[in-house]
Amino acid sequence: MNRTLASGFIVWLGIIVTTCLLLVLFQTVLWLVLPLLISMVAYYLLSPLVKVAMARGITRSRAVLIVTLVMTVLLVLFGFSVAPKISAATRDFPERVEGYVKTGTGLVNKARQTLSKRFPLLVHPAPPAAPQQQLGAVSLATATVAAAPEDAASSQVSDFTNKYSGGIMLELAHWAPSIALIPYITYFFLLDGPRFKRFLVQAIPNAFFEKTLYLFYRVEDQVRRYFQGLLALTALDAFCLGAGLWFLGLNTPFFWAAVAAVMAWLPYLGSIGGGLLVVLVAASDFPGRPWLPYEVIGLFIAVRLLDDFVFMPLTIGRSLHMHPLITVLMILLGGAVAGIPGLLLVMPVLGVVMVTGQIIGELMTDERILARHRHAKELRRRRARADLYAEG
Repeated sequence: MNRTLASGFIVWLGIIVTTCLLLVLFQTVLWLVLPLLISMVAYYLLSPLVKVAMARGITRSRAVLIVTLVMTVLLVLFGFSVAPKISAATRDFPERVEGYVKTGTGLVNKARQTLSKRFPLLVHPAPPAAPQQQLGAVSLATATVAAAPEDAASSQVSDFTNKYSGGIMLELAHWAPSIALIPYITYFFLLDGPRFKRFLVQAIPNAFFEKTLYLFYRVEDQVRRYFQGLLALTALDAFCLGAGLWFLGLNTPFFWAAVAAVMAWLPYLGSIGGGLLVVLVAASDFPGRPWLPYEVIGLFIAVRLLDDFVFMPLTIGRSLHMHPLITVLMILLGGAVAGIPGLLLVMPVLGVVMVTGQIIGELMTDERILARHRHAKELRRRRARADLYAEG
């Protein structure tokens, strides 16, 4: 019992350390990890289409070529349809950001005034002054509170756009070649995936053959179910948010819902950021509806509750069988080790490393498998030197 506990502790320590090291490595080569990750998602989405084509008599190479070409054409058409909107958004980026910041500042000021009226104890009392001085101070403070945040926000936004707008465009241009690799990598994943698995299996000793095959199956099943669950969760979130925003009367509701659902891939911070973005858009586009931002907040809270209690257990929860405490701790650790890329990659990396570590731990502690491996090595050694001492 003590040996089992010790080996389990060592395995989990190795899982955590390996996950952190991989996150640091992936952060340094993020330009390659991102297209590989997207290509892996495309592989698991397109594999059923390739199998359907092969079932109808088409060879694997031709089926992969057809599916990849169709995916590339759809991506190009989508890019051409989105390019004008991205170009217009890039031109209007400083004005939009400045408008959203002003809107957010106004919402904060209104919330502060409402809280100060309903909860006077939250406002720190000022020292007593003469009546005329009090009146002048109040008017001056009111003007300062109303004007200072907006002036500060405008100056900060202008400084930010002037400083980083060129860098943002260069960063987008830097990522263009990596994104262009996605169809190419996906094609070879679909074409040579089974061949690559057979190549790895051939190098495995016979004693570990069954367990290693089980390892490959578990890892692939873990990754496939995670990405499929993540995409299903994103689609459900986008549909529910889009329907709610459409009911509330927002412009292009499903676009903003899709943006918020994709931002939710970043744990915790992404959900908050997506919600704040849609709230600012609603407050900026509909200044005559003061309650609309609060209705949008209520919608996000309702969808978040659906995520936690209905959608996530049915999608991602079925693929990653982890304790919630371990999940939260690893997300925090991934963010501390590798920043935003660590937050995005920690769950799939942890799932794969966890399955691999558990199987390797079972292999290293299974006395029967280790005895079979030692016996096979001894037989090969005897066979290799059998004719060395033959009679001349």
